[in-house]
Amino acid sequence: MRAAVFHLLAGCLCLLRTASEESPLPRELLERLSRSDIRSISDLQRLLEIDSVENEVMEETRPGHHEDFTDLKREALPAVCKVRTAIYEIPRSQVDPTSANFILWPPCVEVKRCTGCCNTGNMRCQAARKHHRTVKVAKVEYVRRRPKLREVQVKLEDHLECLCTNKRHISPKSDTDNGIR
Repeated sequence: MRAAVFHLLAGCLCLLRTASEESPLPRELLERLSRSDIRSISDLQRLLEIDSVENEVMEETRPGHHEDFTDLKREALPAVCKVRTAIYEIPRSQVDPTSANFILWPPCVEVKRCTGCCNTGNMRCQAARKHHRTVKVAKVEYVRRRPKLREVQVKLEDHLECLCTNKRHISPKSDTDNGIR
């Protein structure tokens, strides 16, 4: 749990640093966010002293698990081409390309992506099928010296199936090509 909170705060601090370079967010807001333990939109709402959010509050994320490193003499297993969980940092331009005077929470989400190695160097691991989904994120703007919290929709892409293809020949099929919605 502590590791998840640490990663969340590190992400917030990184985002706050970026936000402070791009636009003049009030220093008080940046300092308050950087010193806080934010685990949900409700926590963010309480921190900013905002009474309501435009939509229903999102589910809280679940903490990750830790691996046991007691047996270090195991044989190496190949990292084959397959779908794995990856971290996707939501670009601020994807939420609002016209303004830099806001922060996002959460700044990063989990997506499913094709990763791993193929048999030779001239092959690459690539998505054979993709699926698009929409999630809600919190957008905090500072309007007239007051924080304004809104939920916005962000479109994410998950990979469903992977295959090894020649690096020169790339033709992934999307979820709409395969009738998946």
